[in-house]
Amino acid sequence: MHLHLNPLINKIVGELTFILKSPLNVGSGEGERIRDFLRLPDGRLIIPSTTWKGAFRSSSELIARNTIFSGFSGLAVRLYAEKKAGITYRGDGEQFNQYVEGFKEEIRKRGKELESLLRELGYDGGEIGRALEDRVILEKMAEDYLATHCPIGKLYGNRVLAGKVRFLDTFLRSGTIYKPGIGIDRASGKTREGALYGVNVTPPGLQIKLKMIIDNLMPGEEDARLFGATLKTIKMMGLSIGSRKSVGLGHLDLHNGIFYIVDLQNDKNFAIGNPFEKGQKMKLEELIKWLQG
Repeated sequence: MHLHLNPLINKIVGELTFILKSPLNVGSGEGERIRDFLRLPDGRLIIPSTTWKGAFRSSSELIARNTIFSGFSGLAVRLYAEKKAGITYRGDGEQFNQYVEGFKEEIRKRGKELESLLRELGYDGGEIGRALEDRVILEKMAEDYLATHCPIGKLYGNRVLAGKVRFLDTFLRSGTIYKPGIGIDRASGKTREGALYGVNVTPPGLQIKLKMIIDNLMPGEEDARLFGATLKTIKMMGLSIGSRKSVGLGHLDLHNGIFYIVDLQNDKNFAIGNPFEKGQKMKLEELIKWLQG
C-alpha cells in the first residue's frame, strides 16, 4: 500500500558512485560448478535493483537494531524478522502476544483513528468487529498495524507499505575473468574433496554507479534518520554485494554521491520535470545532514 506516499511531498533523485575493491559476481547458476555473471543479450553485465535493495536493507536493519526507537516503532524493529514467506513482525512470540492483547483492547474501544487506518489497510467493519473473537484475524490485523510503524519497512517496503526508497538496475560494460575455488565443509572447516567450483567475476577497480529515487523522506523523522545513518555507515565501511561475500568478494567503497531534491508542495518552477537542472542539489554529506534534521 502507499499510505505514506499519499500525498507526495518531496522527491529525491540521486546517484552514488562506488569503486569496486574486490572481484564481483552477481551470478546465475546457483548450485552449478561455474557461476556466471548475470548479463543481458547485448553482453552488458547487470546488478539488479533487488541486489542493491537487499544490501541496503541488511545494513539498515543492523543499524536499526542498535538504535533506540520509541513506541510502536521500537517494538516493530524488535519483532522484525525476514523469512522465506516475507517480512513478519513475530520475531519474539512472547512480546508479540503481549502486544496483541493490548491491541485487542484498542480494538474494543473502536477509536476512530485506529479504525480509519485499519480500513485503509483493507479491513472492513465486519472484520474489525470479528477480531475480538477470532484470534487469527486479530493477530494479522495487529501485525499489519505494527508494520505501518516500522522504520525499516517504511524505507524498503513490507507487506502493507510500499518502500520510500527505490533502486534502479545497474548496467556494466566490463569483461569477466574466471576465478577458481574449492568448497569448504562448514562443520570441519576443511576442504571438501571434489568440491571444485568457478566464478566469473569483474576485476577490482571498476567504477559502479547506483541510481535511486526516494519519496517522502522528511528531515528528522525516524525513517529519514535511519536512511541517513545507513548512508553514513556505508560511506565509512563500504558495502558488499553479490555472491561469495563471506570470502571477500563484492566489496565496494562509496566514493561520492549527488542528489537532487524537489519540494512537490512548492514546485512552482516544475522542477519535477527536470530535477537535475531545477532541483535542490546536495552532495552526499549534505544529504546525510539534511536527513538527520
